Amino acid sequence: MAKRYEYMDWLRVVAIFVVVGVHVVSKIINTGHVDQWEWQFANAIDSAIRWCVPVFFMLSGALLLTGKREDPIGGFLKRRLTKVIIPLIFWSGVYIAYKIFEQGESYTVGEMFILFFTDDVYYHLWFMYVIIGLYIMAPFLKILVRHMDQKAFLYFLAIWFIFAGLMPFIPKTFGFDPAMDPGLFQPYIGYFLLGAYFVRYPLPKKALWPLLGVSVISYFITVYGTHSLTERRGELDEFWYEHYRPTQIAISIFIFAFFQRLGPRLKPNPVITQLSLATLGIYVIHPLVQFYLNKLFNINETTVNALVGVPLVWILIFTISFLIIWLLKKVPGAKHIVP
Repeated sequence: MAKRYEYMDWLRVVAIFVVVGVHVVSKIINTGHVDQWEWQFANAIDSAIRWCVPVFFMLSGALLLTGKREDPIGGFLKRRLTKVIIPLIFWSGVYIAYKIFEQGESYTVGEMFILFFTDDVYYHLWFMYVIIGLYIMAPFLKILVRHMDQKAFLYFLAIWFIFAGLMPFIPKTFGFDPAMDPGLFQPYIGYFLLGAYFVRYPLPKKALWPLLGVSVISYFITVYGTHSLTERRGELDEFWYEHYRPTQIAISIFIFAFFQRLGPRLKPNPVITQLSLATLGIYVIHPLVQFYLNKLFNINETTVNALVGVPLVWILIFTISFLIIWLLKKVPGAKHIVP
């Protein structure tokens, strides 16, 4: 059995809570105007919490790429992929039904297959496709992790940072795409390996304060950069929100390292364990909870005003989503759709 790290459970719970927050404030950011205080309020929150998705990839890499368990590749892929593919198929069906009955969409069977295979069923399900790709790569990445020394590991991560973190600035700044495709080092593979790196080589305590300083600066760059680019473009520009900007990489590393340092102080907690086990379920179901809270009870991110609506809806969505998944897990056979 893989070694259990308590800080990872705590971090996973905080990350899924933050994911819900991203999707709450994004409603304001996508529909509001940059001059409105609600938009600026939402941007200030969103800029601080975009680390949640990178941290999920880091947690997956930390666990899968450093474990001592030796599985045949076929056994590993069967065990891991079924935990994602079955829920993906089921919840894709749920969201297609939602789009038909709630949004008035109409699809042929062929169009449903195209939606599924092109990652277009619903906006948040993209994450599961990326996880599937990383799981497929994991047995080979694990070999790399096992045989790389720290110098080689840092070299790999540096190349990833250049391709995924810096090269996207070239077309954004100069208006042309470089011949060397940044796709050579897909951004989420880097986060996957970063998690493994920090398990093998934890950041020293003295590095946390400088990293916190870099993260605070990165936060303000994200706030200002998103405001500035959106104002200039006349519609939302998410360039600085992207998970693989240097600013987001710095913040994500700090959050992971901070919880890792807190590890000895974070004791086993049954509530945290239950929430951690429900993470994937909360992820897939929370947009439905968000929709029906608004439709049935008129509770949304601007209820009364954003200062009240955002935290209220955020907590309600998270709590209701967890309770639904907790109940589903008690239904025989449901573990396959909410692992």
